Order: sequence, then structure tokens, then C-alpha cells
Amino acid sequence: MKILLVHGIGHCDANPNYYEPWKAAIAAHLKDRGFDGEPQFDGLVYDELFDQFNKSPAVYATAVAELLGAAAWHTVADSVSSIFHPSRGFGDDLRWKAGMVAQLTAEDPLRKALCDRLADKLQGFQPDVIAAHSLGTLITYDFLHNDARGANAAQQATYITFGSQINNVFAHSRLFPGPVRVPAVKGWFHLYNEDDLVFTAPIQIADDRFLQVLTPSPAGHDPIGSPDQPGYLNHPNTIERVWSALATPSGARAFKATVAIYRRTAVKPRRRALLVGINAYPDPANRLDGCVNDTFLVSALLQERGFDAEDIRVVLDERATAQGIRERLQWLLDGAEDGMERVFFYSGHGAQMPAYSAQEKVDHVDECLVPYDFAWTKETAIVDDDFFALYANLSFKARFFAIFDCCHSGGMARDGGPRVRGLAPPDDIRHRQLRWDAREQMWRERELRPLNDRFGGNRDERAAWMGSNGATLRLGRGMRARIRPESVYKRLPPDQRGPYLPLIIEACQEAQLSYEYRHGVTSYGAFTYSMVKNLRAQPGSTFNTVVTRTAKTLKSLGYSQVPQLLGPASVVNRPVPGAPRAR
Repeated sequence: MKILLVHGIGHCDANPNYYEPWKAAIAAHLKDRGFDGEPQFDGLVYDELFDQFNKSPAVYATAVAELLGAAAWHTVADSVSSIFHPSRGFGDDLRWKAGMVAQLTAEDPLRKALCDRLADKLQGFQPDVIAAHSLGTLITYDFLHNDARGANAAQQATYITFGSQINNVFAHSRLFPGPVRVPAVKGWFHLYNEDDLVFTAPIQIADDRFLQVLTPSPAGHDPIGSPDQPGYLNHPNTIERVWSALATPSGARAFKATVAIYRRTAVKPRRRALLVGINAYPDPANRLDGCVNDTFLVSALLQERGFDAEDIRVVLDERATAQGIRERLQWLLDGAEDGMERVFFYSGHGAQMPAYSAQEKVDHVDECLVPYDFAWTKETAIVDDDFFALYANLSFKARFFAIFDCCHSGGMARDGGPRVRGLAPPDDIRHRQLRWDAREQMWRERELRPLNDRFGGNRDERAAWMGSNGATLRLGRGMRARIRPESVYKRLPPDQRGPYLPLIIEACQEAQLSYEYRHGVTSYGAFTYSMVKNLRAQPGSTFNTVVTRTAKTLKSLGYSQVPQLLGPASVVNRPVPGAPRAR
């Protein structure tokens, strides 16, 4: 068995024996699992190329800042300073940590040199296994995914990635157009440790050749760890699933059979829905009346259109915490494959929050949903980043519909008037978005750098994606990964134009308010009730038609809110799924 080892960040060429612990651990585990030969190892060494192509420090500095910003949202509750912990074996030189990832994404000549070196190594060594760590996963996947030589270089090899940044939004958007897919290899094991904070990310791929192996351990980014805190290569789950499968032909067959059985027994239903409604917010001033009713109304509609009751989950009021919603979103979107339909419906408050970059400067605004335990922090909000990690790699033939009956511009209803489903920020939060104009002696909104001023055809289109300020991460849009100019997107094949785009229906435009409606003595969202009413009246309608008719209904009733529809043109203009067949 020939095993190619590919190290990650950290100036590894400074230690000539760097790979020895890897070799010892892998050989021992293979032998323990029945392998009766002697593995033959080779290692890719490439650090000097990062010195050779160190040409644009200013560009790297910008890229490092963006990468650290991505890490700040990815780790959610952990500060950027905690990403590199002394116990994980890293020094203090940022150049050989985040700087290497940033440089790889910024220097095309460096990427070519790395691909050339890897191509030569694969051709000469012809490994049966490629085991890549951290930055090494970006280098190997870049070659296998983007380089024409990668299509034939490792077809009979098993690919193992650990401590990987492949699905980190920063690296993904700059190196790998379109969803992450299994490259031309025999099989792919992706080892993921949620305690590894070095820009890592899980990967969900519905492919018989792919398996993500969870390896939770306080060892974090360490490939080896210790007996008490195992690393990636000697974690019990890696031993059981990876080394057992590679050690013997019978182990490989048994593993494949187990995976096949698992996939058959874990088959996801074609349709699944998650409905969230929150009336009883802790602050009495924020409480609503119709959100819980909305979820039952939508559940009834979905069941009328073919959803099974057991495939619809409802989470209400105090159970709809930020963590509770995130966990159920994982259930909703996990394993969604071609032809499957997933619906997320939210009825409650919405808000906007100014958000900080890695340099602790406000650089964008987060559009968010307001869970029961919301406290004007990212940890207690549901923002686009929470969705993106789950939908970015969905099959383009899967259907994810996100419906939001809330607003994000805040506002309070007048006494006796309809309730508004949006929270205005408290003054200390609002202060983050303001600056003092000494000349005018007045407060002004801070000017924020646009997320992508080359995206979209006109101002209205950009506002639909990035808000009127051009710097708002709007729900479901995945703008962190849509960094290319519009002209580049148009030249790419449809399945490479960035991450998956859900179909998004919102109760109102960005600067409008979403109101409640009383149907006699029963409260609903004005938008939700009108949408359901129109779809029931004409069940064969397209999404575009339903939203247009709902807008007319709201206008006729005197509501100053206009629903918004965004999504792939091929979906927007199709009938809403589940419409009864014409007789």
C-alpha cells in the first residue's frame, strides 16, 4: 500500500522528521486492523514555494483579514484569537498560518507551481491513498478539481482529508467554483472535528463514494493528539471506519456493505418541512399574536399538497432558540438530493445587526431572524451564514424553499394598529452604524464597503441581493461566496456560478414592514394568510403568480407591504410543487 502524505499550515519543512508520527500511527492502525504488509510512504513538501511566490504582501493582508472574518462567523462563539492555541503546536507567526491560506487564494502562479509538483509526485509515486491535512487539502483538492491532469491522476486512490478548509466559505468561493463534489478518486473520507477552529468546515455530499467521519476531540487541529485527546489519524472513529476499510479486502467489502445498508436505511423522504413560529418573546413589548397560527396554517397547506405529517416539524415559542433552530435546519437539509423538496417557513420578528470584521470594525450588516433567546448577538441570531453552511453544496436539482414572514427594518405599531414583525435595534447597537459629522453637527450612517460592487445588472438588483447599502448579508443569498464580477458568472457553466441559491419568498421589501392580520378574532401574518388563500384558490399557480396575487391582496386590504421573490428563473416560473393534476 502506497500512501502519500500532504501536510498543512505551519512551516512544516523546518522539521525534517515532520511526517514520522503520521507514518507510525497509520502503520500501527493498519496492522492492528489486519494489514499484513508494510505501507510505503512518501510526503509532499512544498513550503519553499510559498517563499518563492511571496510577491503581493498587501494582497495577502486583505485576504487574511477576509479569511479571519470568515473564521469569526464560522466559529460563532469563539473569538478569532482562540483559533490558534499553543497546545496545537502553532507559533506566533501569522505568515505560516492564515497567511498561507490567503496566499494560496491570491497567487495563481503559486497554485500552478503547487499543482505541477503534486502532479509529478502522483505520477512518480502512484499512491493508493492520499492523506491530506489542513492547507494540504486545499492544494490536493485544487489539483483534483480544477486541473485537467487531476481527472486521471488518482482514479484508483482513496482520498482522506482532515482539518480541512475545503468548504470554508473564504477558500471555497475563491478556489472552487460551484458546489464541492467528489473528485476523480476511488473514494473520499472527510474527517471533521467540530473542536478544530483552524478555518475548518464540514462537508455534506450525497455520493456513495463519500463519507464524512466525525472525530470530536479537544486535540483540535492536531493530526496525532495524545492517548487522552486523540487527533485525526488515531481517533477511534477513524480507526473503525477508515483504517479498517483500507487494511484488508474483506474490511473494504464489509465497510462498503455497511455504508450501503446505512444509506438504504437512512433514505431521506422526498419532502420535508421545518416551520418556526414565535409569539411569546420574553419581552412583553415584543410579543406577537399570529405566528403560531401561521405555522399550523402552512402545515395544513403543505399536507393538502402532498407532504406527510411525519415529515413536517414545528418548533414554537420558547423551544425556538437559536441553537434549536440551527439543529432543526441541519435535520431539514441533511442529505437533500436530486428531486427532493425542502421547505423552511419562519414567522416571527426579523432584525438587522451591524457586524464586525476580524479587525473589530463594523464592515457589513447581518439580516437575521429573531429566535426566542435573541440578545442582539450573532450567537443568538439566525443569519445567512447559518443557512449557507447547510445549503451551499446542495444538488442544483434539489429544491429548497425559504419563506420568511417578518421584516428587518424594525418599527413599532401604533396603539390599536396591526402588530409589526420586526425589531428596531436598541440605541447602543444602532450606535455601531453611526458616525458624528462635526461639520453638520449631526449623526450620519457609516459608509460601508460594498460586498461586491461588480455583482448584478443595476441598483435594484443589487439591493435585492445586498441591501440598499450594498453591504447587507441578506438571508439565503450566500453573498460571502458570490465574489466574482457579473461578467465572470455569465461565462461559467450553470453548475459553477457560485453556491446553491434557494427560492426565497419574503413578506415585504427590504425597507418595509410586515404586519399581522386579524381574521375575525384569530390572528395571522397578513402575508402568510394572503399567500395561503391565493394558493388554495388557484393551486396550479407558479411561484411568481402566487407572489404577484398576494401583493394585490395585501394592497387591496390596505397593507403597505409588497412581497419579494428571489430564486433561479427555472424555479420561479414553475408551478408550486404539489399542485393537483388537471382532470
